[in-house]
Amino acid sequence: MKQDRCKLWNPWAAAGWSLLFSPAFGAWLHAANWHALGRPDKAVVARRWSWLVIATILLSGVAAALFELYARHLPWLAGAALTVAWCGFPAREHCRYVWMTTGGDYRRRRWAPALLGGIAGWLLLALLSLGAATLLVGLGGVYL
Repeated sequence: MKQDRCKLWNPWAAAGWSLLFSPAFGAWLHAANWHALGRPDKAVVARRWSWLVIATILLSGVAAALFELYARHLPWLAGAALTVAWCGFPAREHCRYVWMTTGGDYRRRRWAPALLGGIAGWLLLALLSLGAATLLVGLGGVYL
């Protein structure tokens, strides 16, 4: 498939939606775009960003639950730091690359499936958080 007519998600919109759904969402969409652009090396890096963000969200949530007094703001701070880092470097690079290689002339992918996936991701995270909280309460409120 020619790069100037490949089917992509708008990289700027993906970065914008990441402010709501987390950089894991935008990095996953950027990885799909990199793959469509014929850059599997960049797609691997983008997917690593997704997994890093997911792991950080989960681990900072666990740390906040275990060390309530000391780490209650950790999930928010970790999320904000990762969002700034992702938007400032890999997302910006991807947006520039798409513009330079396609000039904005590419077929647009539909947003409905991606946004439904983002909502499903948040619901899954909420269920995991609820399960972890229930487990901690069941253990008698383990706080260090």
